[in-house]
Amino acid sequence: MSKELMGKKRERVRVSDMAARFLGASSIAAMLMIPAAQQPLDNGDMRYNPGVTLPDEAPVIIEDAQPEPIVYDERSRLTRDTGIDLQSCRDFVVCGTDLGIPFTLPDNTTGYLFGDTFAVQGPFLDDLEPGEDRYRAQVFLQSNTTPVKGESIVFTGAAGLPQGEKGEAPEFLGQWHILVNDGVSLPDGSMIISYQHTIEVDDPEDKSWHTDYAGLAWSPDGNHFELIGPRWENSPENDDPYQMWSMQRDGDYIYITSVRSGRRAGPMMLFRVRWDQMLDTTAYTYWNGSDWGEKDLATPILQGKFGEPSLRKLHDGTWALSYADYSSLPKIVTRKIEDPTSGPEGTWSEPKVQVTWRQQPFLYGGFIHPDSTTDNVILMVSAWERQKDDTEHGKLIRYDVSHFIGSL
Repeated sequence: MSKELMGKKRERVRVSDMAARFLGASSIAAMLMIPAAQQPLDNGDMRYNPGVTLPDEAPVIIEDAQPEPIVYDERSRLTRDTGIDLQSCRDFVVCGTDLGIPFTLPDNTTGYLFGDTFAVQGPFLDDLEPGEDRYRAQVFLQSNTTPVKGESIVFTGAAGLPQGEKGEAPEFLGQWHILVNDGVSLPDGSMIISYQHTIEVDDPEDKSWHTDYAGLAWSPDGNHFELIGPRWENSPENDDPYQMWSMQRDGDYIYITSVRSGRRAGPMMLFRVRWDQMLDTTAYTYWNGSDWGEKDLATPILQGKFGEPSLRKLHDGTWALSYADYSSLPKIVTRKIEDPTSGPEGTWSEPKVQVTWRQQPFLYGGFIHPDSTTDNVILMVSAWERQKDDTEHGKLIRYDVSHFIGSL
């Protein structure tokens, strides 16, 4: 979600008394923005854009792959998974979109959380009637296969639609000011989505987005969601480090890494809670460098200028962490725990660069797929690129999600 998009949003709150019933029924939301370093190129670069002729020097090869043609960039090893020419658009009207945060569902398939989503290539296209872009603030797709190089992900369902039915994936959380961050499945078959609630700030010089709190949404079945449970309030200065979450269950505990909203410089924090106590803020404990304790004593596990973090425990026990590093020209990096037996509170390795701006201009995200291994780490990468012209926003070049395969 960009600040431009936030300016045209309408609030559609869907919170009901079902929250109270959910509390008794169980043991218990791309961000789309261009940081200051990511202003549109004015060199006429025309990478992926359906309907636009690619110049001869563009490093993009159109391949025939099942079930749809895909765009595969040999230089960067990125395979595009969304776009107006792909299955996500045809079957679920997920055409222009971002994020694609993957997490394991209760049935061991994979859920993908997408951000701002359109029935067209992306936002701010000319000559569209109001509502023709069919904008949704967040959608949730499902797939039962592991991504591989050169083949676009095939999606098999969408939250909010009857099981197995195709059609427009709905805005499953029901608010236009909600930014999804991650999802986690619980042992009782339910799931939790973490999100940020954004607010508008009238400051043209401020390139970050602002939130007033981070919260949770709960679903008993992965199809119907309600905003529920505790909130982590942001500060007036927008510097609370508990706003953008990534969650990973390991045994009875949910481990969480979090950073400030808006991809701002600051600390990365680590905390945890038993899975059946996620709605009780007093049950959370915070890593203080040597033990789990009170929030006031928590210490950062890392310092930097972070995009959304992605924390995953791989099947071989390795703890992995990825994020977009905004300390200079953005790049996707990964770290791992050198001693996998220590848990996520152990010592993280130095960052390994996976995808750079030169490989994928205007990149962000970098979310670890749960089917990753140390030798086959799968990262979901977003890109939003516009070419400057005489219009307010410029000509859209790409707004899509790809997957990248590397190693830790």
